[in-house]
Amino acid sequence: MGAAAGWRLAERGAQVVCFDRHSPPHTFGSSHGESRITRTAYFEGPWYVPLLQETFPLWRELEAASGADLLTLTGALMIGPPSADAVTGALAAAADHGLDVRLLKADEIRKAYPGHIVGNRDVAVLDAQAGFLRPEAAVAAMIGRLEALGGEIRRGVVVSAVNPHPDRVEVVTDEARETFDAVVIAAGPWMHDLVDWLPLTVERQVMAWFAVDEKVDSALTPGKFPVFIRQARDIGDVYGFPTLDGVSVKIARHHEGDATDPQHVVRDVGDGELDPLRRYVRTRLHGVTQRVVRTVTCMYTNTPDGHFAIGPHREDARITVLSACSGHGFKFAPVIGDIAADLVCDGRTSRDISHFSLERFRKPVAS
Repeated sequence: MGAAAGWRLAERGAQVVCFDRHSPPHTFGSSHGESRITRTAYFEGPWYVPLLQETFPLWRELEAASGADLLTLTGALMIGPPSADAVTGALAAAADHGLDVRLLKADEIRKAYPGHIVGNRDVAVLDAQAGFLRPEAAVAAMIGRLEALGGEIRRGVVVSAVNPHPDRVEVVTDEARETFDAVVIAAGPWMHDLVDWLPLTVERQVMAWFAVDEKVDSALTPGKFPVFIRQARDIGDVYGFPTLDGVSVKIARHHEGDATDPQHVVRDVGDGELDPLRRYVRTRLHGVTQRVVRTVTCMYTNTPDGHFAIGPHREDARITVLSACSGHGFKFAPVIGDIAADLVCDGRTSRDISHFSLERFRKPVAS
């Protein structure tokens, strides 16, 4: 979100300085792991759909400017029993916005997508406007565009405070104190260090790549195997991707992780942590073995209701808060970056961000 905000502000002619405690793109936060799902029939809430529809041309704009391959459309399957939130929510969002979706019964899933093992009662919503993004390449492209437009990124610099003053906003780092006309805070898992009144939790997540069976790997390629999200009572939410390298597929659980301190995240993945994913591969996928090729950890920064936290800081409107995307934010990066540019440059945005208001975290005053 920081890279996106910097890019979109620089596109409007602002002089931008970005600070990062690491050296992006990196593997220490939430924007890595080779692939991230993007989709349009958004079961988390129909109010996300207009924002998602804006992202696709923005990703293509970034591809054209950078020459990088960032977005691949494969379609997406939301699989589960008919009552699953992913199914009912996707259908509701599609109905509200006239989206291109199909509801598939179990026999249709088996015929069209033999890589999935489904029960007779399972259904799937096929979202045509969906696919995956390459997060590391996307972050690098946003930073590259920012720098090409005259922006600056300070790597390996920790911001310890953001302090409003009457005429400027002060940024305190481990190197200096500097003042700016406006500040965007997009600190991800470290947000609580700078905005301590947000009720956030940080969750450690595990992603794993499983080896594919060479005899059936062609059924798991992007042209034949859409990205997917599957919900079931015994497994929770699991998501996955087609093979991008011809030898493995990435599978992960959405949430179900342990609370963690972003300063002391356990990066190694224990064998027992992979058991739920092995069980998923064994019981729900054809052509994927239980052999783990590699693993990666990342962090979700969660709000209590699972929706984003976007808006002006309660102490000073010159400070914009962008974060707490609760594990489903990367796909929105270009439009959220542009919303940040709206708030900084215009003091308002025409996009509907009412569901992300920081005011919903304000504690009521006792009478």
